Amino acid sequence: MRKHFLAISLIISLLSSQKILSQDITLKAGFDTSRIEVKRSKKDLVIPLKLVFETKNLKEDSLSSYQMDIKINKKETNIIGAGFKLYFEKLQLSKLKDGKEVFLKIMKDSIPDRQRKLVLDIELSKNDTVLKKVNDAKHQKLEIVLDSYEESLDGYKYLAYLGTNFDLVEGIKAKDLFFATNVYSQPKEGENRNVGFYLSIYGNRAFTQTDSAGTRRRETKFEALTDTTTLQTLKTDFYTTKRVTDNIGAYISPLIKLKWFKSKNPERNVNLYYSPSLEFVYRRSTLSFENLNLGTVDSLVIDRSFQEIVEENAQNRESTNTPSRPLFTQTFNEYSFNAGVIGLFLSLENKKISVRVHGSVGYASNYNRVFEPGLPNSTIQQQSDIFFSGRAWVTDAKTGITLQAEVTNTAFNPRPFFVATLSKAFNFKKIGEFFQPIVKE
Repeated sequence: MRKHFLAISLIISLLSSQKILSQDITLKAGFDTSRIEVKRSKKDLVIPLKLVFETKNLKEDSLSSYQMDIKINKKETNIIGAGFKLYFEKLQLSKLKDGKEVFLKIMKDSIPDRQRKLVLDIELSKNDTVLKKVNDAKHQKLEIVLDSYEESLDGYKYLAYLGTNFDLVEGIKAKDLFFATNVYSQPKEGENRNVGFYLSIYGNRAFTQTDSAGTRRRETKFEALTDTTTLQTLKTDFYTTKRVTDNIGAYISPLIKLKWFKSKNPERNVNLYYSPSLEFVYRRSTLSFENLNLGTVDSLVIDRSFQEIVEENAQNRESTNTPSRPLFTQTFNEYSFNAGVIGLFLSLENKKISVRVHGSVGYASNYNRVFEPGLPNSTIQQQSDIFFSGRAWVTDAKTGITLQAEVTNTAFNPRPFFVATLSKAFNFKKIGEFFQPIVKE
């Protein structure tokens, strides 16, 4: 009996020691994180994935019987197999070291407006038999989110614009081509006396200028009713003068930093500059004198004979009938040289938006055509004046959509020009893409 008791005690002791030993074994094999976000592009991407491995109380020869594999979780993955490639083969844990990297290749994506997900699982096996609940790693699953890529401007320094003008006088509608090229070189921070510059070359159309005040023509006719009465008819036609102006200009301004706006927030990034300027503008204007077709007719019976009126007012019998079509249309060229002495340039630029506002006041030398009211005759005159102008550009970084507004006028001989445009901005280096063939050989 005593021998049986000793045998049972020995067996229990061995089992307890084995249990204690198994509890001290540590086996951890996984990723260093559970989630990665990747921005897809039109080029292939190679992403390193770091593996973390830790073991305790397992001998090297025992590790050789354990293997690790990386499996695709097909239930949670929604990217096709052709969209990626994993550079990894099943290996023994004895060959796995902490910090080992494997590589995942994400193929280029031609469709930017979608999001995909790839999920990877760690699988452990012993002698090719899959093991469960033996891995104590924190990140045994890796979720790779493949965000749809956005073709942002990637910087605002060199931008070209292509779009349309808006003529709010003729109605809110897009009209005619607008183009521009802007170069914005900011002064470098921390360098004394460093000066940047702003250069703009543009072509736009100003709002239609309409002048109908005081422009009218009258026609008087007489018709005998009886021997002693006459019917007088007075017809009045109203006319308008319309001027449409296309501008092509070049503008340059040095930028001298004014430290009035300081912020530790990198998202704010507001800069203010003193910016004198030089600008040359070529204007091609089309002037038309048109009938508004808003004529009035007044009739009056005069107690006088038709013969008496003819003798006294022979000139009033002449008909001055006017056509409803434009009386004349003339195209002419004008020029302006502007030197801005007082100018401020304000910019706000971050990863989401670019806002630029520029105001300037200074001397203007204008070469304008001067017309007599209602007549096509004109002369060109040089006029010195004081000009003031304001410009604003607002560009969205994601889409490149740009709203631009501009106003220019002179003090002594007022002649305002208003411009509003909607355009698409793109990096200057992409201009060459417009000239590439659609089908490449």
